[in-house]
Amino acid sequence: MKKRILSMALASTLLLGVLAACAPTAQAPAPAQQATPAPAGQAAPAAAPATPPPPPAEAGPSGSLTIAMHAETQSVAPARHNSSIAIPKNFMTHERLFHQHHETLEPVAHLVADWTAISDTLFEFTLHDNINFSNGEPMTAADVVASWHWVRETPDARGVHISAVGIEEVDTYTFRIDTGTPNASFFFDLTSHGNSVLPKSLIDSGHDFQADPVGSGPFVFEEWRSGDFLRFSANQNYWNPDRAARIDEIIWRIIPEGASRTIALETGEVDFIDQVAFPDFDRLNSDPNVYVSALSSPVLNFINLNHQRPQFENVYARRAIHMAINQEEIVEAVYNGLATAHRAQTPIVFAGSTNEGAAPFDPEGAAALLAEHNIDPASLAFDIISANEENRRASEIIQAQLGEIGIPITITMMDPAARFDTVTQGNFDAAHSPWAAGWIISILRNQFLVDETIQNRNMMNNPEINELITRGIATIDAGARAAIFEEATRVANEYMVMIPSHLEMTIRAFNANLVAPELSGLSTIHNLNMAYWTN
Repeated sequence: MKKRILSMALASTLLLGVLAACAPTAQAPAPAQQATPAPAGQAAPAAAPATPPPPPAEAGPSGSLTIAMHAETQSVAPARHNSSIAIPKNFMTHERLFHQHHETLEPVAHLVADWTAISDTLFEFTLHDNINFSNGEPMTAADVVASWHWVRETPDARGVHISAVGIEEVDTYTFRIDTGTPNASFFFDLTSHGNSVLPKSLIDSGHDFQADPVGSGPFVFEEWRSGDFLRFSANQNYWNPDRAARIDEIIWRIIPEGASRTIALETGEVDFIDQVAFPDFDRLNSDPNVYVSALSSPVLNFINLNHQRPQFENVYARRAIHMAINQEEIVEAVYNGLATAHRAQTPIVFAGSTNEGAAPFDPEGAAALLAEHNIDPASLAFDIISANEENRRASEIIQAQLGEIGIPITITMMDPAARFDTVTQGNFDAAHSPWAAGWIISILRNQFLVDETIQNRNMMNNPEINELITRGIATIDAGARAAIFEEATRVANEYMVMIPSHLEMTIRAFNANLVAPELSGLSTIHNLNMAYWTN
């Protein structure tokens, strides 16, 4: 049976409406997935078939699943990176107090059995009392407190802690977290890999979580052969039988070339492609042995601009560069139409985003703007870092488009880990980047804000944008907060912080005998513990 799905369910559910009193909504039933027309020129997906019931958890895990991933992970230890490539592996082995629902992306209690808002800034949580780490140690509030402090020592992930200023143990399973001021991102931050809970005993002993990432997740890390594969096995003593792994072993193969991943799936070398090569979409979509999952996504792709480089100090130069770039051409030529061209600085699917002030595509206007402000196009020459084949092709199109107004650029290829390190250290002119998060505050904080915790990825500092973001985060009322963030986005659009490209469509393909019921449009969420084979 052919199995196809193309869902736009996220579009109506990604609004930041949580926290009536700085608290998440209760988990609601997942909304039904809605079919949407295929992009022009693409084969229309068939309706998704009814999902077969999963095997009973007490039957135990069985079978093996091999996944082809496009790049090497940076880390198997949570909170030692902030990369969407590494996060799915962290989510297999480690857990957080809350997780994001795979469709609504709202925070849902996970390790937490109960919680109370003592005030707008102080929250008390109680853990489930039957959680064990994979090394057999029981999880207690002391582990949560120790993990909280451990993460704050890590530059790559401590940004998630700007929503909290203190934590204290109350009793064996109870603890309190203080946000200092009201913070609309608090419960979302608790879903981050950076807030994974680790054993206090191992933290105190200086354990190397990169070599041995002990956590409480449904899988246990077994092996990592760099450049080849990572292997995980089912956690046989997982604490929650309803969400215990149904598959005994999962192997993540590293296959950078998209065509090679497609061939590996077709020949049975792998069972699952985590990122389908866009030119192969129709081919796989017409294969009766393959299930193609194409989900709308809030993931914004953009080009970071280093504002500390002379080419990008002038707002008119940045705006002219954006005006000369045709995102529609990039989406059609590189992504085969399987993406949404985007010109605003924040994902337009979120409450608080707006297109107001965004630069239009207007190459003649771009040239005129440079001339008006006496900016020599040749003086804006820059290098753009690309981390995969799609980035490279997009860079080549941008190279041609900017060349038409006299701005020369060069292209440097790096693997995703090197690109990530180079951008976070500020050693770049421009770089392709995605931002995978299910709430608007995440991208506002990490791309635009400067405070004692974070230096944003564009190496810029705009006091007006800083003030608006900070005020919005501290605003509890959802409507008022959205209005503040809309103003922040408008200012960012006019200030031309970075070059937006497109909103992703998350496309995965896998063996038609595999059921993966909790895949998400957010590229970091797979919930592979719920996947199972039908035969």
